[in-house]
Amino acid sequence: MRVIKYLWFHVVTLATSWMPDLRPVLRLRGFLLRLSFRSCGANLQVASRVTVNFSSRVEIGRDVFLGMGCWLQAQGGIVLEDEVQLGPYAVLVAGDHTAIDGSYRTGQSNFAPIRIGQGSWIAAHATVTKGVVIGRGALLAANSVATHDVPAFALAAGVPARLVRKESRMEVVR
Repeated sequence: MRVIKYLWFHVVTLATSWMPDLRPVLRLRGFLLRLSFRSCGANLQVASRVTVNFSSRVEIGRDVFLGMGCWLQAQGGIVLEDEVQLGPYAVLVAGDHTAIDGSYRTGQSNFAPIRIGQGSWIAAHATVTKGVVIGRGALLAANSVATHDVPAFALAAGVPARLVRKESRMEVVR
């Protein structure tokens, strides 16, 4: 079943790759890709050039947006809660490598799940590494690398990402 889901993901992305990233196309691509994931809520929107390895280990909530060129390596598992958005070229990698005799190529892989909390935003070119939990309503700034958990309603930035600001609750702007 995992192979079928993987193949379906790539067939859909290839078949829709020529289409512009307009809202109806994002929704169509998301609707067609729902079958590829362990679970998927309503209104998934997927931009072009998104890659998901081990899509059968990804759980997606409702109203999630995957920006252009996102790359999700989900061998350790990835959970995107409701209203999560991943900016262009965001990377979520739920595994890493260890060295044996000075070579990472032959070393054993280590995996741990990633969880992105409700309403969080992983900005453009940001990376989330294995085992990290991004709290509800948090923002990981562009070009940052999250190697440790980010608390709810926080802004984290840098390499490695450090806490810049934490709100006691989400500000409502209307």
